[in-house]
Amino acid sequence: MTITALPRMGSGRGRSEANRQHFHAQVLEVVFWMRAYVARLGFAPVARSWLYALESEAIITKGDFGWASKWLADRRKEGLIPFELVGADTTRALTGHDNFDEEATPREYINRQLRNSLEQAAMYWPTSYWKHQRYYPILWTEKRDLVKLFEPELPKAVRRFASKGQADVNSRVALIEECMWAEENGLFPVVLYCGDHDPMGLQISNAIVSNLKPLADVMGWSRGLQFMENDDRIVRFGLNAEFIDNAGLLWIDGLETSSGEDLANPRHKQHGYPYVQSYLEEFGARKVEANALIANPTAARALIRTELWRWLSSAGHRQWEQENQRASQEAAAHVDGIKRMLAMFDSAGVLYNPRQLTSVVTNGLASLPPGENNL
Repeated sequence: MTITALPRMGSGRGRSEANRQHFHAQVLEVVFWMRAYVARLGFAPVARSWLYALESEAIITKGDFGWASKWLADRRKEGLIPFELVGADTTRALTGHDNFDEEATPREYINRQLRNSLEQAAMYWPTSYWKHQRYYPILWTEKRDLVKLFEPELPKAVRRFASKGQADVNSRVALIEECMWAEENGLFPVVLYCGDHDPMGLQISNAIVSNLKPLADVMGWSRGLQFMENDDRIVRFGLNAEFIDNAGLLWIDGLETSSGEDLANPRHKQHGYPYVQSYLEEFGARKVEANALIANPTAARALIRTELWRWLSSAGHRQWEQENQRASQEAAAHVDGIKRMLAMFDSAGVLYNPRQLTSVVTNGLASLPPGENNL
């Protein structure tokens, strides 16, 4: 199903029950479209990302973001758009919880703790992912939903964050600290950046080094940053024009900003800036937001997979898995022995008898009741 616009019901006395029902039916079509979108992605985008998705499908323009955001919020308040179709903004999530145990008796509680501990022990995984790697890639995206989109292709050890445009000071400090940690552990840090294909998006990626340098100077890591730049280890891997065309992503005409103004308009105050003029000369007055990737998750995941494995060693990945699998199998064998021992104590009535259990710990298995020590 495709939609071409967000329906509007109008206001005032012109509203009728027939108009209301027609409006609700149109909203239901939007809901069907949103459900298909979520099913294709595997997660529900946050409200802001829905605006980019709507823009990428040419349903709204960036200048419509204000009213479209209110439209989505109002339809959710009315119960027309299910809450689960819009991802939660974790910065505004409820926190705090009632800390209590659900088990009715101490024995049930201890059984769960033992079971959980033994299950964890059987999953022993002692080897760092980076033990058999040379490079240490860090994923940096302009939009948070891109991280979710890429995650099925990312080993858990790969660090990733979303900057929401220019990264703030804390994010840049954290990035430099990661790079310093990598160097201290014999690895070569790599920054992989994915952002919008518009004048500012390209400007952000081109300015990564200059944005990091003042903090790198303060933190004593200027030479490390210089080595990264010289070795081409700061990489913009998307969005790039060739990929956009190959993936069939939608170019949006104009360079409209969130204020509704157009950078392509000579009267815009930044129109004459070199980064805007060079963009117009190469690509014309059109753009693609990074969130447009959610329209083609297969191509998006192929994009990160291709770039990531330029830097990661598949042989090192296999060796990491093999070492940890062997260690996990050994731990599982020990866990099996512990389970049998606990079963023996339980059958002897000792496991939950503090006095007898203390006696066993002090005097050994010989102190178990007669006839029970037969395992």
